[in-house]
Amino acid sequence: MSSEAILKHLRQAAVAYVVLVVALLLTVFAWHYVYQSTEASERGFFDEASRTTEEAIDRRMDDYIDGMLGARGLFLASESVEREEWRSYAEGIELERRYEGLQAMGYAEYVGSEEREESLQTLREEGLPEMRPGGEREEYFPVTYVEPSNKANQDMLGRDPYPEPAHRAAMDRARDTGSPEATGMIYVLSQPGENTDLTLKPGFALYLPIYRKGEPHGTVDERRRALEGFVFGTFRMDRLLGGAFGDSFSAIDFEVYDGDPLRGDLLYNRDGILHAAKDAGHARFSQLSQLDVAGQEWSLYFSTLPEFEERAEARLPLLVLVSGIAVSLVLFATTLMLVRSRIVAERASGELRDANRELEAFTYSVSHDLRAPLRSIDGFSQILLEDYSDKLDKEGEEHLGRVRAASQRMGRLIDDLLGLSRVTRGTLRRETVDLSALAADIAEDLEGSQPERRVEFVIAKGLFAEGDSGLLRVALENLLGNAWKFTGDEPEATIEFGYGAHRGSRTAAYYVRDSGAGFDMAYADKLFGVFQRLHSEKDFEGTGVGLATVWRVIGRHGGRVWAEGEVGKGATFYFTLRRGAS
Repeated sequence: MSSEAILKHLRQAAVAYVVLVVALLLTVFAWHYVYQSTEASERGFFDEASRTTEEAIDRRMDDYIDGMLGARGLFLASESVEREEWRSYAEGIELERRYEGLQAMGYAEYVGSEEREESLQTLREEGLPEMRPGGEREEYFPVTYVEPSNKANQDMLGRDPYPEPAHRAAMDRARDTGSPEATGMIYVLSQPGENTDLTLKPGFALYLPIYRKGEPHGTVDERRRALEGFVFGTFRMDRLLGGAFGDSFSAIDFEVYDGDPLRGDLLYNRDGILHAAKDAGHARFSQLSQLDVAGQEWSLYFSTLPEFEERAEARLPLLVLVSGIAVSLVLFATTLMLVRSRIVAERASGELRDANRELEAFTYSVSHDLRAPLRSIDGFSQILLEDYSDKLDKEGEEHLGRVRAASQRMGRLIDDLLGLSRVTRGTLRRETVDLSALAADIAEDLEGSQPERRVEFVIAKGLFAEGDSGLLRVALENLLGNAWKFTGDEPEATIEFGYGAHRGSRTAAYYVRDSGAGFDMAYADKLFGVFQRLHSEKDFEGTGVGLATVWRVIGRHGGRVWAEGEVGKGATFYFTLRRGAS
């Protein structure tokens, strides 16, 4: 395609391309707005999941520590806590049901090196396992009580956790601060079911110091001297955190680390896949926060999973973008088709104007060429009748009279056809037309043409319409002229022009009614055709073009015309104009 053709196409289709650009811009704006709104909503949902989980963990740890503080209160309220009292307390707080993540809650008694033999003897008398591990140490903390009393927890009785570095660090901090202190990540021995083997699960231990009653423990040294033992709890992370993350957050991963995610130990992983290191920077949303749990710093890592992108809200911006592009293309195609249709219509209109001009020139030429010989025929026939009447017999005069009548009728026919042509081709000029005044003026002309006739005209007042006054006058002249012609044999005739509802329907129409010859309704469909006549020319003169002219005029005004009649009882011609033009 040449550059000139491209430029011509762009000029002609400029509107279509403007529509396309505007529609695409609106689409981009809509996409951006929806994207921003969706992004904010999704971010809020993710932040809500993170905050809710942190608060749930914090509340749950506070509840578990409260339970352990109650156990410490048991020791402070009694001179000596027996095994049955410990069991009763555990049952009273519904340890297994309400503290699901707490694998075991027990008591580790402080035993000095000089008390070791006495403690061993007590263990043997009560049928408990030997103190483990063996060896000489300055201080011992054998587990004396533990609940619930299941297979996994029973293995803890007699065991001294203090030699293990993770436990030692937490126990020393608890002893020196007087506050609950947690270990780092350890493996907790647990029994998943009644008939399953013991397994090791990631978890941690929490130690709460008990000081001897009546001894001061305001300073570190005093607390070390007054230490009586520890209430401790061992926790399984899967049970502790399993219910902390709501089901509505299924498209978000949750991982817990003891310390830094890149160097610390993994405490909990919701979906079994490590995302903190592998997916860093790739997830749509991610967040790393720290949570202090009894002196131990945990790292909580949240990140969105691929399922997060499949949520309806996440797909909404893409849907808006695709839909907007599709609508833009449809608008562009529709506008382009309209532009092309307009171009074709303008081209056709131009061709039609050229054809009309040619037709008008041809019609003028034909009418001029036809009128000249017709005038010659009529003129020479009249000369023959005037100058040679003495040489013509009666029959010859009748023949010449017929020749003159035929030529005159041909002249009228040419005039009517030219009038019909002008009605079809002329420009329609709309204005407010007083139809009542037009009808009265035409009636006056008709009465003046044959003053001897007795015809009563009944013309309704105040009938106006929007249309071309010249064309509407032509239509009324033909309708009223027809009524005048077909009442010619009536000694007294009536011709009406009015407006009202057509009988049997809600359609309101203008009408011209006469009391003349009427017509047979069987031939009503021939009334408005060119050269169609229902009466002999001997009875009623005419060319058969008048009603065809009425049909064209009313049609150009957006209305329709029809007639009703009965032989010998008159006829009524109805016509309507387009709504808003009446």
